[in-house]
Amino acid sequence: MNKIKLSKILSLSLSITAVGSIHAADIIDLTGGDPFFYTFDQMVTEDNKQKSLLGVGRPDKTHSQIPHLPVYYGYMSTNSTYRFVNVVEQVFTMIGEGKHGLWRIQENGTVRFYLKRDGQGLDKAADILAVENQQHIEDNYSYYLPEESWSGYKYPDQKFNEEGKLNFVDLPINHPIFDQQYADHEPIDLANYYCTMSGNDYPYAKMALDFAFSQPGANQIGPLGKRAGLDVKENYAKVLRLNHLPDARSWVNVGQPGKDALHVNWQAVDADKTKGEFYLVERTFFNKPYIFLTAVYDNPDNTDHQYIRPAGPYFESLGGKGAELKSTVTKTPRFHLENGDIGQAIGLPLYGVHHPDRASYDSGGACPLKGGDWGRYPDTSGGSSWPTTYEEVTPLCDALLVDIKFYSNLDGRDWTDPNKYLANAGMGTETVTYKMQPGHYGVFTDPYNTSRGIKNSESQDLPAEITVTYPTAEPPVSFVKPAVSEVVQGMVPGEFSTCRPVIQASLVDEVNVK
Repeated sequence: MNKIKLSKILSLSLSITAVGSIHAADIIDLTGGDPFFYTFDQMVTEDNKQKSLLGVGRPDKTHSQIPHLPVYYGYMSTNSTYRFVNVVEQVFTMIGEGKHGLWRIQENGTVRFYLKRDGQGLDKAADILAVENQQHIEDNYSYYLPEESWSGYKYPDQKFNEEGKLNFVDLPINHPIFDQQYADHEPIDLANYYCTMSGNDYPYAKMALDFAFSQPGANQIGPLGKRAGLDVKENYAKVLRLNHLPDARSWVNVGQPGKDALHVNWQAVDADKTKGEFYLVERTFFNKPYIFLTAVYDNPDNTDHQYIRPAGPYFESLGGKGAELKSTVTKTPRFHLENGDIGQAIGLPLYGVHHPDRASYDSGGACPLKGGDWGRYPDTSGGSSWPTTYEEVTPLCDALLVDIKFYSNLDGRDWTDPNKYLANAGMGTETVTYKMQPGHYGVFTDPYNTSRGIKNSESQDLPAEITVTYPTAEPPVSFVKPAVSEVVQGMVPGEFSTCRPVIQASLVDEVNVK
């Protein structure tokens, strides 16, 4: 197996210079460490009459007693293409490029556990489902080894270590190690379409995303997402469901009539007839956290997007349910189109339509054309994603494009709610007494009205206090303070940033030593 030499990797890697470190410190947190920066120049003093409303000092609420909410800005990129993430008024937005290409994958109902650096591996013939091996797996294997960095990952051809012990084990989600948390899980029978949004550790978006992933609206998985396995937290550590902004779309390549598959034509998917759910997720890739976008689709009138392999421990755990599920892969699934047609998805043999020359920086450029572990791509043995996906569910590279134009309400409530953001929320009562300067208001004085004897029917005497009764007393929109972010200092966006870590992953062979 050919390996990229460490010297070549280092020549491609971006040097961490003193200047680079200064820039990183400036842009890791664009709020300067203060998500309430917008009040930094305000101070209510003892002699300020507004102190009865805001208190003394820097204000942290409005005059109507509604707490201020934090603001975050960040960005992430691959291939010098940028996505900007913002949090304002508990609304998360991600704006990037239009028509971003996705690959199809499908979870197989397992979680891969890797042998720890100083762990004692299981024998080759060990029964990983045996009760007597459960504690051994818990003590010596893990699905994520943060202290081991890139070297925590093991390639598919490294199934056994130097002692001939198992370097990794694939545990079905019904395994005892998961303590029955997936015992009633829906069968994982839907594919999902994904692509990379960030580099490893996503330092320039981390504060914004750590906040977003900590809010009540995060980690809420819809029915399609559950059928795609997005709620298996050992695989998908953090999940935020997204909504397209009104003019954003999914696009499917249906080709040009009468021409070969290299004549492309993407048409808008009808979101009312082909159901879809979108998610931003954190998942490890080569044992490093990345941010991915994933979309799950299903047609109510056919089973094109559904599949389950009719073999293996996960399938067997489904019992009678498994026999009712579709056990053949639809190679070119159909999508309903906004123009009224229904089109079959046509993938390309390319890595992606926005990647015209990946070969120039030794990162391949071809579609892997199969599922499974990314492994040693661009070696042709590599798959399209993770070892927990089916090889036979092929990626259909860039058959689906999606507009990176999303939002999510982080408190879990839509603004269409008539009781959200009512002005009495800060008071906490259905009745609010308003104080004002009394007097007779609304008398017309414009000659046009006075010369014609026109009087204002709304003119009236107003007292010093008026009490208004609201239909309900909902609490104000609030937020959950996230744990302190462990932001990776000194990282600068690299010239060779790429969708999925081709260059960095090659370091594993050099550093996977004790």
